Amino acid sequence: MRKVKLNTKSEKSTEAFFDDEISDKNDEALSLADSANILELEKEKGFTGEHKSFLNILKQIFIFLPGTFLLFFMSFGAAIIFMEIVVYRRALETLPDDFPFQFALIGSIVLLGTFMTWFGLGDIKNRKHFAIPASLIVSGAITGAVVKAAANISDLADRMLDDFSYLIYLLPLALIIPILAKSIVDRKTEIA
Repeated sequence: MRKVKLNTKSEKSTEAFFDDEISDKNDEALSLADSANILELEKEKGFTGEHKSFLNILKQIFIFLPGTFLLFFMSFGAAIIFMEIVVYRRALETLPDDFPFQFALIGSIVLLGTFMTWFGLGDIKNRKHFAIPASLIVSGAITGAVVKAAANISDLADRMLDDFSYLIYLLPLALIIPILAKSIVDRKTEIA
């Protein structure tokens, strides 16, 4: 068998690889990396990574959480009223005289909650993040319909209809669903 001798000199291969490289630009980049100019530029830019994460936490606490409560509980109550009127065929008592005003007020609260959750957890510029408030509305409506249907057989469901303070048990559901919806939408946009 014939023995093959390999050339193991790495100098020739690295020189051939980096022949076209312009060394002056690389030297300038390395000298900037060592100097304090980069730190000064970051201070001038404004928010750094630490500030953005702190701002995100503040947005989630003061904008997303109240918006979540508004949307979830408003859709929960709307589902109960819908079940009363449509499914159980109970006649509406006379509507109040200021019904259009109340309807407009409820609509503006839902619109405010929609923008609060959209801005608090997602990005207003990304239309796909509309899934965040939509998931809250749908989950609140489904939960309200299930609680109304189960009120005859479950004592807890009956208490939830009588006293809304029992809805605190549904708080984890109201907080997890929009976060999951955002992660699913973000994952789909990364894949596409």
